[in-house]
Amino acid sequence: MKKRIFLILFIATLITMLSLGIITPILPLYAKSMKATGIELGIIFSGFALSRGIFAPIIGQYSDQYGRKMLIITGLILFIILSICYVLARSPLALTIIRFAEGFSTVLVTPVAQSYIGDITPVGKEGNYMNLFFMSFFGGQALGPYLGGYLTDQFNIEAPFYAMAVLSFIALIFIIFLVPESQVIANKRQQKKPIFKSLVPVFKDKPMQAIMVYFGSRGLYRWGFNTFFPILAVKAAGLSVTNIGIILSVYMLSGSIIQYPFGLLVDKYPKHKVNLILFGGLVAAVPMCIFGQFRTMTMYIILTLIMGVFSSISRASGIAIRTERGRIYGMGAATGAFTASLSFGQVIGPIVFGIFADAFGIPTAFLVGGIIGIFGTAAAAIFFKTKTNI
Repeated sequence: MKKRIFLILFIATLITMLSLGIITPILPLYAKSMKATGIELGIIFSGFALSRGIFAPIIGQYSDQYGRKMLIITGLILFIILSICYVLARSPLALTIIRFAEGFSTVLVTPVAQSYIGDITPVGKEGNYMNLFFMSFFGGQALGPYLGGYLTDQFNIEAPFYAMAVLSFIALIFIIFLVPESQVIANKRQQKKPIFKSLVPVFKDKPMQAIMVYFGSRGLYRWGFNTFFPILAVKAAGLSVTNIGIILSVYMLSGSIIQYPFGLLVDKYPKHKVNLILFGGLVAAVPMCIFGQFRTMTMYIILTLIMGVFSSISRASGIAIRTERGRIYGMGAATGAFTASLSFGQVIGPIVFGIFADAFGIPTAFLVGGIIGIFGTAAAAIFFKTKTNI
């Protein structure tokens, strides 16, 4: 039963992330076609992340107490509706509203699915199960940009949004008919507490604070990169949308392939989890500092490969630690706190990049993002210095 649940959730999440990844290379260009400024473009992307940051802890804790399946179904239905809304949008404001609503719909799907997998993960196998499952996230995101770029070049800029709706519908069918309701694992004391009050211990936990600081800073520069790289690639290197999709797919695919082997490494050498986070986090941020200095597809691929591979090293350990803390505070609560920190970084990132891009140019925005990533990793190291059992 557990293997079947894992497989179906893996496939459904892969399809969901594929549908999201499809619009990655074209959304900035779609917004630019509506005369969006750099700041407006940042706000459009930040609206998605802001919604996730607000709702992720609440939905996560709610799923601990009341179950997970119906939340996932509701989120996928919203995905389908919002995919059509993109096609009907005619202004940057409309895109901002749609992205905010889409952020809420993803909170109902991806963090809740992670929590479900956490429920069925054996003790001592956190790196194995969770990082294998995360391959569905990054596999979908890796294939999505290429498919989105291809559909745009072959048909039109609206085609990826229709494809997003179709893929979300397929994932919905999988969940409705093949996944049972989860077993609620929160203990009785947690169930009796109000949702907001029961979240407090999660945010006070030192290992969780370290995880949130690191992934918050990573979310900042990564989301800034997603927002402004397509524009940089068109203006500086004259790349096609298909080529942009290929580069973004290489970025995500490199992280996806390495994710699971490093998860196994984390289980085998649990004492080195923190060191892997810090090492991977520092190296992954460096390419951002020099990204704006290059103008060729080859160099873009090399730099994104470095970012993808070393991000997966740190991510594998971070996910394992988060799952361990979830057994203490509730899997949904820990996943929600993790998602919230990542999302708030994603809120700030596009806006920060937009400000620097408008004032000094996109290469400067990338440099600032890389520096923030380096300092965020160093700050996480300070929190990890506190003696705790991780």
